[in-house]
Amino acid sequence: MFKPISDLVKSLHKDSEELLANRYKIAGILGKGAMGQVYKAFDTNNNDSIVAIKFLSQALLDQKMRDRFQKEARISALLGEQSNHIVRVKDYGVDDSQVPFYVMEYLEGYDLDQLVKKQALSLPKFLSLTHQICLGLQCAHNGILINNELAPIIHRDIKPSNIFLAKDEKMGHFVKILDFGIAQIHNPDQSLTQKTFMGTPEYCSPEQMAEEDLKATSDIYSLGVLMYQMLTQDTPIKAEAHNFQSWYKAHNEFPPKKLPSYLELPKDLDNLIMGCLQKSPTRRPQSIREILKVIIALQKKYSEQNVSQNSSSPSLSSIDTIYNHTPWPKDKPQKKIVFPNLTEAKEGTFSSLWTMLEPAEVQHFQAKSTFCFGHFMFQANPHPMILWVNLLYNRNYEPKWLPCYLDLKTDIGYQISHNLIGQKKYHILLFELGNPSSYQQKLTINLSSEKIKQLQSFVFKASSWHGSKQPEGSKIILKKQFESVKKTILAAVARAK
Repeated sequence: MFKPISDLVKSLHKDSEELLANRYKIAGILGKGAMGQVYKAFDTNNNDSIVAIKFLSQALLDQKMRDRFQKEARISALLGEQSNHIVRVKDYGVDDSQVPFYVMEYLEGYDLDQLVKKQALSLPKFLSLTHQICLGLQCAHNGILINNELAPIIHRDIKPSNIFLAKDEKMGHFVKILDFGIAQIHNPDQSLTQKTFMGTPEYCSPEQMAEEDLKATSDIYSLGVLMYQMLTQDTPIKAEAHNFQSWYKAHNEFPPKKLPSYLELPKDLDNLIMGCLQKSPTRRPQSIREILKVIIALQKKYSEQNVSQNSSSPSLSSIDTIYNHTPWPKDKPQKKIVFPNLTEAKEGTFSSLWTMLEPAEVQHFQAKSTFCFGHFMFQANPHPMILWVNLLYNRNYEPKWLPCYLDLKTDIGYQISHNLIGQKKYHILLFELGNPSSYQQKLTINLSSEKIKQLQSFVFKASSWHGSKQPEGSKIILKKQFESVKKTILAAVARAK
């Protein structure tokens, strides 16, 4: 147990060595919100790296708010591991006064609200930030694993103050979506789903105002309000008074204002934003993917070539462009090894396996003539571990096995497993030994629904695992199992081809 936050804060100016959770040294307050306070702290278990710690307000310490606060931490922790555009939560606990807190990454920058109040955004900057917001929302809508099923997350509070623009020396503005405190989880356990009104009325969809069960289209409506405001410094719908009844009427009855003609926006963008603001959810874009298609196409046409670090963040390239310009990593030996990788691109984030082979082998396994069979094996004890095996098969040549381990208790293993479930496909990049400048062959593998369910089951089992880390033990077991099924898999693939 550890001291209440109030005691720790009181001792800040006394050079106290008291630590929260025997780990975090509170340095000072960063801000206050409706649900609590956020403090800057140092993680003494990680070279005094800076973190941010959010405490639930002591005025809100009833069980309902505790559950909501814990749910926020849980959702942010799971989503933050899947997308760089969602603030990442690293730890959760309670102090001696039973005040809950969670630890998240420390970000320097400011929120979108501060930026928009100063000026309307240029089109290139608007496209860049909207693209990043969409990538984060897409991840949330894809969902998290609950009760062995993917449960989509509806944020319910998309607004400028919940879009943080983190400073990055290379990227400039980097979007982080904040505050999943009132998010709605779609899953069979209805006890986790809130149906009472919560949100910021100015940005709420008509169905959210009506306290209905929500879909991704509700966040898309809020995104439409946000996009309109980014370009005009104004909102498309005004209420007669600032109360619930007036905003309910406004969102259900008042048509949104048209985008000003002086903006000279591309017709596709005008149609997109006004489409997001449709009263009926069925008339809006049905997924973030539809919005991204328009934004990406416009970025290609309108993005500025020399954008300064202080004025805009650069747009992401397509996945093929990134692969084509990415050499074999310098921190990896140029040997016959296989390793997993995650790549963030315009179209989303993709998993891939990178391997080096002899030049002749690479030429044998060209995309048009190669059948690739992906297979997953799981070992829960003594450590949750997946053996991800790929077989490259061309009946004219010796088959090639590409085994790779995914430790589900490491960030990369967890992220890739979730990404495979969400994307339902992955890539294999073949490099030639002695030629690390670029890959020579790219294979794309689509995962069946059976494989997706299998991975979901593995991830679910790993989430409830508690024990001492013994990854090598599970690797040894999996390797033996793999050797025992090699011939069976090869025979099945040969018969199928």
